[in-house]
Amino acid sequence: MRFLADAKVLRIKEVSHAGSPPLLLFEGETNVSLADKKDAELNKICSGQCGIINRPVDTSEVFAFHLDRVLGLNRTLPAVGRKFRFLHDGRPCSVVSWDASLYPEGFVVGQSSVKLTWGEYQSSLKQRCWHKNITPKPDSGCSTIHHFEWSKLALFDFLLQIYNRLDRSCCGFKPRQEDACVELGQHAECTDQNHIALANIIHRGRDPRHLLFTNNKGFFDRNEDNLDFRLLEGIKELPEQAVAVLRSRRLREKLLQSLFLDQTYWESQGGRQGIDKLIDVIERRAKVLLTYINAHGIKVITMNV
Repeated sequence: MRFLADAKVLRIKEVSHAGSPPLLLFEGETNVSLADKKDAELNKICSGQCGIINRPVDTSEVFAFHLDRVLGLNRTLPAVGRKFRFLHDGRPCSVVSWDASLYPEGFVVGQSSVKLTWGEYQSSLKQRCWHKNITPKPDSGCSTIHHFEWSKLALFDFLLQIYNRLDRSCCGFKPRQEDACVELGQHAECTDQNHIALANIIHRGRDPRHLLFTNNKGFFDRNEDNLDFRLLEGIKELPEQAVAVLRSRRLREKLLQSLFLDQTYWESQGGRQGIDKLIDVIERRAKVLLTYINAHGIKVITMNV
């Protein structure tokens, strides 16, 4: 976080690769570990330590990082608010840590991502793939991802109402005209849900069992009567540590303490009053989720894998 917020910017460059929007990357002056140097040399994108600069219009990536920290999931990349006087008229942007290990074969080839349809995903949940370190049979249809990872993802995405991974066609709620799934015509695919592909299911190249939550565009303006419960479909267990935070009534306190560390983001949201409004939304969704857990007999278990 200190690096992303304060590091001296050595250079900024736009990096593009096939099939994806270009990234705006800044390289900062700092000490780099040997592992990071090895990854950087692998794909030649960043020779030191870098951050991805997002547009000022959406800073939800920062809130998502702090929610992830507070819940103890530890599946997002560090993200902070930062102003660049030479970019976007000096408005605050979210800056996310660049992780070269996501591109084991080079940036042109792309990230280590899992290809699954909704039907295959639901089947993998029933099989509890890699649970108790049991290797799935070759014809099982299991991906490389450990069963518990989906529970962590579902909880995180439900609280933030992130639909671009498990429900990119918006089949589980009523989307608005400006939602990407409507603009791109994906919502029409819901008539054949089993064949809809999941998206943005990412892992580090050297760690295929664990997910990394990237592109965490959350939605705070969705009412409780239009929440996407499809994100929880097929989930029979949820992580004890995260649920304990939701039950403790200390979620607000923990988020305030964490978010206050990022003064640029804090001020960009209107200070304490604006931050409280965001936390209000998450607290209401947490109550809905706790009710769902009780109503559906969801097991709350330790998930240390």
